[in-house]
Amino acid sequence: MHIKKNNKRILTLLFACCAGFNATYAQQTESDSMKAAFTPWSLVRKSLVRENSSDGISSPVEKSLFKEFLSGIQTGGYYRGFFYNRDMNQAYGDGPKRSMSVGDGYFDPTMFLYVGGQPTATTSFGTEVMIGNPFQVYKGPGIGAAPTVSPFFSAVLRGNINTPIGNFFLIAGGIEWTKLTPFTFGANVGFNRFSIFERRPWDPAGNVKTRYASYYYSGAITQDNRFGTQAFKGFMATGLITKINTNVDIFYGKTGANGGINRENEVKPSQNLGIRLKKNLKDNNYVSLNTFNNFNRSDSIKSKNDVQWNIITSEFSFKIKGISLKGEVGAGRYVSPSYKENWSEGVILDLSIPKKYTFIPLDFRYYTIGKSFTSNVANFNNTTIKEVYTGYQGNTGTTSLQPFGPSLDNVGDIANNRMGGAVNTNFKVWKFMVSTGTQISAEKELIANGKVLNYGHRVNSLLWSRLPGYFPIPGMFGPNNRVGTYYRGAYEQVNLTDTLANGNAQFKRFYNAFDFQVKYKMNVLDRDLYVNYLGTFSSVQKQFSAFTKFDNSAYIRAQYHEMDVYYQLHKNFILTLYGGIEMIKGNQSTDLGTNGNARDQVGKAIGVGFDFSLTSSTTLYIRQRWFSFEDKNFATEKFSGNEGTLELKVMF
Repeated sequence: MHIKKNNKRILTLLFACCAGFNATYAQQTESDSMKAAFTPWSLVRKSLVRENSSDGISSPVEKSLFKEFLSGIQTGGYYRGFFYNRDMNQAYGDGPKRSMSVGDGYFDPTMFLYVGGQPTATTSFGTEVMIGNPFQVYKGPGIGAAPTVSPFFSAVLRGNINTPIGNFFLIAGGIEWTKLTPFTFGANVGFNRFSIFERRPWDPAGNVKTRYASYYYSGAITQDNRFGTQAFKGFMATGLITKINTNVDIFYGKTGANGGINRENEVKPSQNLGIRLKKNLKDNNYVSLNTFNNFNRSDSIKSKNDVQWNIITSEFSFKIKGISLKGEVGAGRYVSPSYKENWSEGVILDLSIPKKYTFIPLDFRYYTIGKSFTSNVANFNNTTIKEVYTGYQGNTGTTSLQPFGPSLDNVGDIANNRMGGAVNTNFKVWKFMVSTGTQISAEKELIANGKVLNYGHRVNSLLWSRLPGYFPIPGMFGPNNRVGTYYRGAYEQVNLTDTLANGNAQFKRFYNAFDFQVKYKMNVLDRDLYVNYLGTFSSVQKQFSAFTKFDNSAYIRAQYHEMDVYYQLHKNFILTLYGGIEMIKGNQSTDLGTNGNARDQVGKAIGVGFDFSLTSSTTLYIRQRWFSFEDKNFATEKFSGNEGTLELKVMF
């Protein structure tokens, strides 16, 4: 009898284990509880339950923490294995002649894994694991070595609240990719005029044909939710106040560029606060009131935030009979112990007229942004206050993560301390998709850093940015210490010599940019062939010009020519080809070489590769590039070689 009881207990224990410890509620007598206390199952169970006792009652009520399996389990993510090998025939300065890397040199996640559940109808939670993340890079470069990449773990809680006022969605934790308005929080996407030979981290895997067909027909390609957004972590509340048909967005926490720490000592807290109230009108028209703010301290013992920038705007969108008018109007300021508080205006207006009125569609833009209207997480470039990028200027060892100062901007780019306008259009002629535009802008005020200019190296830009070996680099690099890197790109700094006696600029600058893109599709042997040409022509000079300058009256004049060819050899196999050349020249008011002449640069590239869809969610991408760069008047400014890359993208 005793043996049978033990066998019964053993069978009960085994059954409980096989059932995953899914115990039901039970209430035991004191004697039963004492007997159960000596069984193996009871010891395990006590580690998984909580006991509730009322006053004067010795019999506990045991409740399993695993009452039932969660409903609505969600899993997903991706793996992005990226490898490159570079051999230099001619090294750049004292840089390495050969480089190999696992990872693309940035802090884009190699892997992202999400597991979440929905315990109730209005709440959900999730856990995220990232190998590399957008908040690591902004701690600054490693001291004496490349930064390390470590796993990043986070948890996010989400919930819905239904109230008589409206329905609200709450988020706490995690990393959310989101945006508000162009002047407050977001990323500029421009007019989608670029080569798509090089893939971007936010390009998903999948059908290889769709990527090129989409770019030909719509001028855009499928991207994940990082495209055109910024990383944010903290607390977010969004919702709709139904009675007045008004959306509400509230952000409090950290952005990638303002991660809440001093990049060296990690002792200066930083906070970001953003609010948006959007009144929805008829026919999808709307008006909104917005603000985004960054608060910081100049040193670790300050009791209040004495370094901050603040932006307050109103955004609107109206569409009548196909004609669209969108814009944002507001004011912004920056203040610190070294920068006196000052407010400046910010205005951007976009007017779109469909082709039924003008034969071809036309997009007009006007903008003006003052020098104190500044941010590092908005859709415009900050050219006036370096502290916004590097933290309070008393810090040392920090670096700007993007070009700082006046730059040759592309059509669609805007900057503070600048006013300008642009005209863009796109239309189809037979099988040719044409997209073109021109932009003119001028500086509003002379500023101290007006003695320098920046321009980008677009051909081989990704390769340029990896030449130092890691990102970000502390300052400039190269034989003449005049090249800097930013995320997936490189820029070069120019010193002007027609300055005042104190070294400051004596002229305001005027900027021109012109884009011309043609995309063509044809059928070869019953397979699709796509050709994409993009030419960009830019200049900066000290006089107004209605068109881009091509002579020595421009401080810097640049031409970029790129052509992509894509041929579908098989439904799951695309052959890719690339050719690019850039030509950049300076005048006698810029840096001069030992021979007394200004910049005369030529960069070239030829590329070949293929995209191979292994499954509907797994794709292999291989690229091989041969490249060269030379400045004819600066003997050490040259390099050449080849680079191969392999990317395996798996969505799950």
